[in-house]
Amino acid sequence: MRKKWIAIFMILCLLLSGCQGNVKETEQKEDRQETAENTKAPECEYTWATSHCTYHIEMSSLIYVPENSDDEYEFFSQECLVQSDYQGKELQRIPADQLGITDGVDITFLHVSEKEVLICWNTYAGDESKAHIYSVPVIWKDGSEEIAVEKKQLLFEADSDFTPEYVADTKECILLNFDNKLEEYDRKNNKLTQIKYENKPLKYSHILYENNMDSFVFFAVQGRKSAAYHYNCETKKVREIIKDERSMLYQGGEDKLFYTAVKEENGVLCYDVYQYDCKTREKSVFLTEEQIRNALTEKPEEGMDLIREMAFEDGKLKLEINVKGKGVLLNCDMQTGEPVQEGKGKIQKAQEYLLEKPLTNADKKYTNANDHNVFIQTIENDTNYSVDEYTLDGKFVRHIFTNNFHCAKPWMLYYANNQELILGDGEQAYTVPLVLKNGNSFPQPEKAEKICDANISVYESNLYADENYLVYNTVSNCYCVYDRKNKEFVKKKGISERNVYLLSRVGNCFVFDSTIDGKEGEFLYDRRGDVRICIANWAADTAVKIGDEKRNQVIYTTDRGIWTYDLKKNKKERLAKWNKHDSISEMFIWKDQLFMLTSGNQSLYSCSLDEKGKLHYEEEFTKAVKKYEQESQLEIDIETVRVVEDKIGIYAGLWSAEGEEIEEDTYFCYDLVTKQLKKEEKNDPEMFYRYIKNSK
Repeated sequence: MRKKWIAIFMILCLLLSGCQGNVKETEQKEDRQETAENTKAPECEYTWATSHCTYHIEMSSLIYVPENSDDEYEFFSQECLVQSDYQGKELQRIPADQLGITDGVDITFLHVSEKEVLICWNTYAGDESKAHIYSVPVIWKDGSEEIAVEKKQLLFEADSDFTPEYVADTKECILLNFDNKLEEYDRKNNKLTQIKYENKPLKYSHILYENNMDSFVFFAVQGRKSAAYHYNCETKKVREIIKDERSMLYQGGEDKLFYTAVKEENGVLCYDVYQYDCKTREKSVFLTEEQIRNALTEKPEEGMDLIREMAFEDGKLKLEINVKGKGVLLNCDMQTGEPVQEGKGKIQKAQEYLLEKPLTNADKKYTNANDHNVFIQTIENDTNYSVDEYTLDGKFVRHIFTNNFHCAKPWMLYYANNQELILGDGEQAYTVPLVLKNGNSFPQPEKAEKICDANISVYESNLYADENYLVYNTVSNCYCVYDRKNKEFVKKKGISERNVYLLSRVGNCFVFDSTIDGKEGEFLYDRRGDVRICIANWAADTAVKIGDEKRNQVIYTTDRGIWTYDLKKNKKERLAKWNKHDSISEMFIWKDQLFMLTSGNQSLYSCSLDEKGKLHYEEEFTKAVKKYEQESQLEIDIETVRVVEDKIGIYAGLWSAEGEEIEEDTYFCYDLVTKQLKKEEKNDPEMFYRYIKNSK
């Protein structure tokens, strides 16, 4: 039976990360842009770049149309390599099924470089699974960059259930991560070899530096031990550089790896700058912390993060030093090693979002912020987590490494307040105290302490912490209250601990959804310090519920209207009638007004929380949405909304008139003051709101 393939829609565009840990990518992009005919920075999003073009992957959904009308249609997806110029103009598309290998299913584009495109085709036959790695030449011809599909070459095959991860390559070899094992393909000898240290395989984490000739420096795990390793693809030798130091800052340049912020035995970070020479395989101190401090005209505080960032530019190592909250730049000569102060400034490797107005009352509003800073979780890969700290107006402060506080597991950020960060490894919860210095919260990871065993769910609004209690949901939907002073879990009477979902905090009460004895829609609130749990049987499971702390009430919806439940008086009251055709999908509060977004036609309504009874149709919102849809000829499908300050952050999909999904993850911002709607782009300040987590 012959297969007919019809492309339906594109769903995903891979983004280039701007986080600190991806130093290599930043340097490579800059080098490529310098050699390009047009050196203007690309306006499009891309994953890879050559001297002339940028590349990214889009997914195309496909439908298999059977020749026999009695057979069912089948849906598949395939990758499509999209080539663009540096102004963002699309030049060509190469769907996987046009590579001439198979029908496109199970083909993955691994990497694009100046010389080749690496792809993987996975096959499955019974118990036998293989990964077939191909190289497709990239050729500059007649003023254009061509992907020579007809000249593709099978490099090798390997037994594998999964698609390998591209790590790095040189003219002589390719490094790939197969099932978390680092392996080298020797192009000359046509041989695939697992890279080992002391005859034990290395579980790959991430690349630190490569010189594009013969040397690779990377993090890897071996058993319970993690370390930075150097591998020379000519000598085939592996050397351990430094153990258990994922907290360090690092930068490569001129066949050297520079690193600092190394944890000493007492848990304090040492800010001597070390260097590892990939040619001589020797380690040494490049610059001492004392030299750094002596080079500064103003002395930094003791006990603070001295070095915030490193960069290698024009044959010199540059350091950004934290001096009383301000960034001071040092320029270090490679021959003498002497640092020279350049002036104030910063080494920018993280995205900044310069808001017109800083966030207000953030400690009470947002789970990942306090009255001084916002803390944003970053995940560089499966084993390397960190937290980026920003000011309330979107300026980057520092990169906080959360690995190896007490173990080799990565740590997730759960919660932030003025006193602490709550982090965990999936099994335990820890507190990291915060100290206010120079207007910013300074975390003290060396003073991290275990709170309790806690398998905490990471969904929004599922955790609250203060000096007395830790209240949260587990990944198995259990509701837990931990008494931090007495160091014990509070025993709750009268309800099951399962299927109880923490929604929000209202004053001294925690508000939950629940299913009790098979009855859905029970409403519970638990007073802090009181094991009593009050139950109000009044709302269906599908009802939307939010807390209103100012009035000490919960707001919820029914088919008959919008209701409030006074938690002090244990009394319900109808706020407004609801006789609209569409049901309410989202609610939020702004300036004593309750806003309701409907499903279906996606209309916005509001009513006063102080003057009951009257609904107001927010016509400007509908007009703004319709205006964008008319101008773009696309339909906005709103999935969720979030209010930050005076703006509604909208998470949506974009669809064509023919019913094809054009963009899956799209963000809009609607200004409640100006009544203006705009689609958020990568560098817009409002993109910062995406990372603000409601609510406490």
